[in-house]
Amino acid sequence: MESFSDLGAILLMQGFNGLSVFSVLLLMALGLAIIFGQMGVINMAHGEFLAVGAYCTYLCSELVQQYAPGLMPAYFFVAILLAFAVTFSLGWLVEWLMIRHLYRRPLDTLL
Repeated sequence: MESFSDLGAILLMQGFNGLSVFSVLLLMALGLAIIFGQMGVINMAHGEFLAVGAYCTYLCSELVQQYAPGLMPAYFFVAILLAFAVTFSLGWLVEWLMIRHLYRRPLDTLL
């Protein structure tokens, strides 16, 4: 049987988990609003770019853990910079190849 202190710890952990998920969803919604407000293009790809950054961070952690475990305490800062660079480069490439052609065609941006 769970005690009240265990229940309080579970509620606290779930509260932090909910706050974390809320923060990610809020950032994604703000990204969509800013992109549409500034560019006039409905671009739903910000979620995919968030996933690319997260995958880049995960891949960096796996590579450091496998090939340089001594650097594990400091890998996160390198992973953040690498994720930013990769996601920025991919976003710039997508904008250059596709989105710039849709600036004056708002209906086509839904496709």
